[in-house]
Amino acid sequence: MYIVIAGGGEMGGELARALEKTHDVVVIDRNPQARERFASWDVKVVVGGATDPDTLREAGVDRADLFVASTDSDEINLLASLLAKGLGAKEAFCFVGKGGYVEVLTDPRTAEILGTRIDRVLWPQRAMAREIVEVILVPWAVDTEVLAGGRLRFVEYRVKEGGEYVHRLLSGEKWPEGVLLAGVVREGTFLSFAHPEFPELILEPGDKLLFVATQKAFSELAAYFTEGPGVRRVMVIGGGNVGFMVAQGLLKRRVEVVIVERNAERCQWLSEELPGALVIQGDGTDIELLEAEGMAEADAVVAVTDHDEKNLLASLLAKQMGVRKVITRVSRSETRRLFEQVGIDLALTPRQAAVREVLDWIGPENVEHIATLEESIEVLEVLVSEGAAPKALRDLVRPDAVPVALERDHRIFLYEEGLGLLPGDRLYLVAAREVADEVLAPFFPE
Repeated sequence: MYIVIAGGGEMGGELARALEKTHDVVVIDRNPQARERFASWDVKVVVGGATDPDTLREAGVDRADLFVASTDSDEINLLASLLAKGLGAKEAFCFVGKGGYVEVLTDPRTAEILGTRIDRVLWPQRAMAREIVEVILVPWAVDTEVLAGGRLRFVEYRVKEGGEYVHRLLSGEKWPEGVLLAGVVREGTFLSFAHPEFPELILEPGDKLLFVATQKAFSELAAYFTEGPGVRRVMVIGGGNVGFMVAQGLLKRRVEVVIVERNAERCQWLSEELPGALVIQGDGTDIELLEAEGMAEADAVVAVTDHDEKNLLASLLAKQMGVRKVITRVSRSETRRLFEQVGIDLALTPRQAAVREVLDWIGPENVEHIATLEESIEVLEVLVSEGAAPKALRDLVRPDAVPVALERDHRIFLYEEGLGLLPGDRLYLVAAREVADEVLAPFFPE
């Protein structure tokens, strides 16, 4: 496909990195230094404004199969998407940060008034908020996903310094029936259960264990890692869109929520929209305020302001006060690594969910990118097409990618060497991102 991306920042850069090996990618960016940033990738860079028709023409929007507007400005993204459609782009995706735009742009009446429509309006913050809520509700997990309509759970646990599993032989551990250990993430590298080093792997602090479990076995697995009671009280630092949606999701699950927000007007709005939450006006990095409002008693703290520095400081204060789970919003991937190195349990960027949505749309119809872990590992779902030749799951196993489960006639089967793959099955795989296309290739022979 010929794809034009407006905006070469974090979001656009991640999209270009994910797409450049299999598609023709052009990036539009105002900054001439963008050429240097993308020099090592197979990407063409056009310097100019995303709302300048001449720049759009130079980028070849008229022959684009897909135009993606991913600048930091909602207004620029909206105008650029409409211009791209007007100039001939077949499809246009627009990233926005305000929920109000989603409601307006997905209303059919808007397309009638404008005479054209934006094909997909993406709101990454909503997906991130949902992920935060799910992770909070599984004590001690650093990530979790619901698969197969709730019949299968994917969960990630970190080995902690002084914890029960540190310095133990991984292959010697026994897990509940209905649980499969897909592999380990060590320093950002995925080592599947088929990796040559796996049988002798000694767990170290910071290693992450990736499990797949049936719904019935999930609670038993969680008990292996749970210390203390469940989540009852959560403090949210930052009452913007993400903070609001996280608080809303937690209140629906009967979790006590405290929101700390600087802006007085926003606090008033939050109090009206979330009557079940305690809304505090103040600075989320004010240690006296946080102590007075009981941060130390919180089961989890979520720092989701628009400033990485404030999120980091609030998160470190939470860890210093003994909060057992701290989740933080970050805007840059290099910052994300720093956050985890200093002990933050989970650092999330909105772009992870955004990239998945785009990849799902441009990829084969029967492949879904369910989750991205560590920005380098993919959880994939493949619907095996009718007429496909039967295939043994063991033939798909490799050191950096493994099939973990399949769904057949609404029944879940965890990976076994003798299990075969039949047309109509839904297969779930975990793979290092750089080999994901290679892993999927057998399902789409040329």
